[in-house]
Amino acid sequence: MIRGLGRKPTPRLAAELDDAELGRACRQLTGRATARTLAAPIVERLLDDTGRDWDRQAHRLAALAAVTRPSVQRSWAELRPDRPDAHTLFAWGIMARGTRTPLHHDEFEQAFRACAAAARLDPYDPNPWVVRLGLLRQWRRPRTEVFPVWREIVARDAWHREAHLQMYGYLSPRECGSLAQSMDFVDQVRATAPATAPTVGLTLLALIDRFHTARSKGGVHALTADHLWSGYEATRILEPAQADWPRPGYLPYAAAIADLNLVAYALCAAREPARAAPVFRTIAGIVTPLPWGHDGRDPLLAFTTAQRWADASP
Repeated sequence: MIRGLGRKPTPRLAAELDDAELGRACRQLTGRATARTLAAPIVERLLDDTGRDWDRQAHRLAALAAVTRPSVQRSWAELRPDRPDAHTLFAWGIMARGTRTPLHHDEFEQAFRACAAAARLDPYDPNPWVVRLGLLRQWRRPRTEVFPVWREIVARDAWHREAHLQMYGYLSPRECGSLAQSMDFVDQVRATAPATAPTVGLTLLALIDRFHTARSKGGVHALTADHLWSGYEATRILEPAQADWPRPGYLPYAAAIADLNLVAYALCAAREPARAAPVFRTIAGIVTPLPWGHDGRDPLLAFTTAQRWADASP
């Protein structure tokens, strides 16, 4: 649930975004050296509450993978081998660590086995397949391995946010694809997804990526990068995002605040801080590393600077 507050809160990084129940659990799990046997009930209650809301479950799994120790993740899977989400959290933790440092082959295999166990226990759950996709992406596996997993995911959840972000990254020219392939993917999602699907932010993320890619090339590309924001495509994406996304309840998925961060960032990059001001109010100080941490910047400092600029604009 997105809500604006009357008093401006201090900007903060929060893996839970505006999920208050998840935030309480994360503080319990990180505020003290929680014993493994005490951590398990906290995690179980949190994930049980999501039911079959795979989007919310994925959001909570990602946050829990970030705040719980690998030993806790492993012990829960060993303690509750009958729970698919226990195996998925263990595998998600490995995947998350793989974004920071290359995985050893045995870690990769352990995560793959955990994904397989979770998928057997709950054939309807897309999240074990999403982790498998992320692992294949990290290992730069060929399309013949990646696309069958992608099809398993969309058969279970057609607009899974994390899966689409993983696939976009895999198809990018930085990894195993090209600019044409990644843009074809984004265009297909934009043409077929509902207006409030969890994938709605993908088009804006791709636009921000193109902006930063142009700036990083230097020369005439960097000098003309700002022109992207005045073009038809940017206008078509930003106008409804600014007008509709901050409306209470308009974006019904778990990571809506993350996508509002994209809107605020893009409007400031487009040098329209006054239009960004109401978006910042809706964000209510919840900062996401992407996109504010681009080029190694401090995301809190970048967010705060942009918010002050927006507040000072007429």
